[in-house]
Amino acid sequence: MKARGIVTIANVWGETEAAYAKGVKRLSDSAVDAIELNLSCPNVPGEMVGQRAESARRVVRAARKVCEKPLWVKLPPDAGLEVAQAVEEEGADAVCAVNTFRAMAIDIETGKPVFERVSAGLSGPAIRPIALRIVYELASVLKIPLIGIGGITTWQDAVAFIMAGATAVQVGTANFIDPTRAIDIVQGLGRFMEEQKITNWKEVRGCAH
Repeated sequence: MKARGIVTIANVWGETEAAYAKGVKRLSDSAVDAIELNLSCPNVPGEMVGQRAESARRVVRAARKVCEKPLWVKLPPDAGLEVAQAVEEEGADAVCAVNTFRAMAIDIETGKPVFERVSAGLSGPAIRPIALRIVYELASVLKIPLIGIGGITTWQDAVAFIMAGATAVQVGTANFIDPTRAIDIVQGLGRFMEEQKITNWKEVRGCAH
């Protein structure tokens, strides 16, 4: 990836503060450009680290001590403003919002939950309006960059997240629908800038506030 001039961001998750720190240290010593600290993996047992301000604070503090790269923190959708502010105070360089929502499915032939742990992460267009609202709320309190995530499938979606306050966006599920979707979004954003005579996204970032 680096040989092709591609910016690389590595996502890391751990079961303990020590595991998080160990993973971050290894990545910090590697050639990645930034590290996304995942405090919100929905497919593991127990409570997510990112759901409570104090636990999120401890993990980010431990990671920040060993991380020389830009450190992004990915939060669960129900984290709340207090958690976001806590990770900012502990040295996060950006907040990524939001991760998938806990959801479930039931196999009506067996009458049992489809997933082994009952619930798993729901992503895609269904969560976009909720994710957009959360990004809008976080943008009103955070001073560090905010990376918007959640069901972005078109350039119009990306523009809405930027207008809500996002500095950048991530595209996930849409890539499984169409591997070239991110390219389409970038091209659409370029056309929008030309049509609206926008020279820098700062001109419209957060304009919905």
